[in-house]
Amino acid sequence: MSRRQKRPILRLNPLIRVLGRSQIEIKVRPIINGLSMPKTRLLLTFKITKMEFRNFIGIDISKDTFDFALIKDNQVASCVSDAVTNDSAGLVKLEEFLKKQGLNMEETLFCMEHTGIYCRLLSHYLTERKYHVWLEMPVQILRSLGIQRGKNDHLDAKRIAEYACLKKDKAVLWQPPREIVIQINDLLTLRDRLIASRKSLKHPIQEFKEAGFKDTAKLIESRCINTLKAIDKEIQQIEKELDNLINKDSNLKRLYKLSTSVPGIGKITAFTLLYFTNEFKLYSNAKQMACYCGVAPFENTSGTSVKGKPRVSHFANKRLKKLLHMVAMSTISSNKELSNYYARKVGEGKNKMLVINAIRNKVLHRLCAVIRRGTPYQLEYQLA
Repeated sequence: MSRRQKRPILRLNPLIRVLGRSQIEIKVRPIINGLSMPKTRLLLTFKITKMEFRNFIGIDISKDTFDFALIKDNQVASCVSDAVTNDSAGLVKLEEFLKKQGLNMEETLFCMEHTGIYCRLLSHYLTERKYHVWLEMPVQILRSLGIQRGKNDHLDAKRIAEYACLKKDKAVLWQPPREIVIQINDLLTLRDRLIASRKSLKHPIQEFKEAGFKDTAKLIESRCINTLKAIDKEIQQIEKELDNLINKDSNLKRLYKLSTSVPGIGKITAFTLLYFTNEFKLYSNAKQMACYCGVAPFENTSGTSVKGKPRVSHFANKRLKKLLHMVAMSTISSNKELSNYYARKVGEGKNKMLVINAIRNKVLHRLCAVIRRGTPYQLEYQLA
């Protein structure tokens, strides 16, 4: 196609038909250069079903047990509750309870707080059976309930059920990560623990050296040397296992290569982003991801008296925020473009942390653009 030749203008002509109270049908026919395509060609039909939940099960999970409370047919006043063990036997008892209540599972919503490993067994069991699961942040549930007095597991389960009933229109159904992605996170967590253990052993040795007690430092180091070598070896082995997991999965390998093509993003940062974004499917744009990572600034003003500076929120994924800070510091020292940007903004009188946060946002925007486009980052990109 020559440069003078105009590209065809494509838009979609949706035809919407209501099938029922909770289902609509959308037919999409392309319109090219103002002309609709024939009815027999290029006609796509979608049926969208809106979830209308009537039953809500709030679950409060602890290490050994989980309490659950059922609100049936939107009747908040009448609530049925029980408690079972947090193991396979408890799941059997929960299933018996559901059958006894005669619930329509298409109209039932399970809501629970995200408690890490403690909720993994139950949440995966429910999603495997095609139940509707909503994993919510504990602070979101706590702040939505207003002033509350008293607390126990039974009461918390009831409050979670009430929250699900009141906020059902805002429910976000949880999609579990694939097993290989969960394995990556488990290995990353183990690696972080080993690094923390290594640091706790090395730090006292360094302190004794700086204080002038070299003999004591040598004595402690001689007792720790074998442990430190073993930790280093385990960390290297974990990184090899992470590489093997990435290489044997085509989609993870593709996303990993795209992520690491962005200057500053290394192996561990890419692995961590793959897990927390569920292979970059949880967030549709860079602003959402920046908010989740805690690098998006928010306004802080009220009337004429409060004129605070925009600040980032402490409600964030601190693990990703820490990694992005290290990415920003790395790019400042190794990337010429961002190094010049940092020096220029600091020279203009900008606060250093403000400039570093801007670089964190730049890196995230580049990453999201690369993932969305599906092509590696280009250092000297030019428009055709």
